Amino acid sequence: MKEAIVEQAVTTYFNRQFPRFSTSQQCGVQFGIRNGIADVVLHQPIRDQTGYFVAIAECKTSPLPIPRAQARAQLKGYMSATNTQYGVLAVGENPEDWEFCENKYNNWFAQIDQEDFERGIKKWKPVSARISHWWKRIALFLGVLFIVSVSSLLLLWPDPPEPIVYITETGKKYHTYNCNFLEQYADGKFAIYLDEAKKNYDPCRICSPHRTEKSR
Repeated sequence: MKEAIVEQAVTTYFNRQFPRFSTSQQCGVQFGIRNGIADVVLHQPIRDQTGYFVAIAECKTSPLPIPRAQARAQLKGYMSATNTQYGVLAVGENPEDWEFCENKYNNWFAQIDQEDFERGIKKWKPVSARISHWWKRIALFLGVLFIVSVSSLLLLWPDPPEPIVYITETGKKYHTYNCNFLEQYADGKFAIYLDEAKKNYDPCRICSPHRTEKSR
């Protein structure tokens, strides 16, 4: 099986489930000063341009040619770079074998089921509309501060996002996103959770990602 077959399966799925959006294969993505290619993108065009990204799919053949954690990190790297809310790790042609996730906030990703993924996209709004709703929630939250105690707020406060660092295919160390050492690798760096990186890699001495984590 070739990845192109999986990409076509995802495109067909997107077009069938979300007809009000557009779908593009091999879509360019900007990583700072570098460029990447997302396998399949569901987007809302604006004036004949790509417009807002609604969902990104990372397509892989079955069985997976790379570790699943690395495939997930690739998908989340694209979602982080484009601030895309929804993502799919499509392994093979069958949607029942795919993984669906949502970018909640500050690059914290939650795995969701297919039904929640489809429901969320059908209710999706552009970033500007979500920001307006966010400010209303902030105003409500400030009002609640005068009513409830600080201890109650702490119980409701969400867990902090899990930090992300970056690795290369052949390297033995993990780095921050802007580490000077990674400039020579162009698109060859991959996002990975810090806890996973600590198991198999050492911290880079140039960017000291472990020191950054201690200061959080």
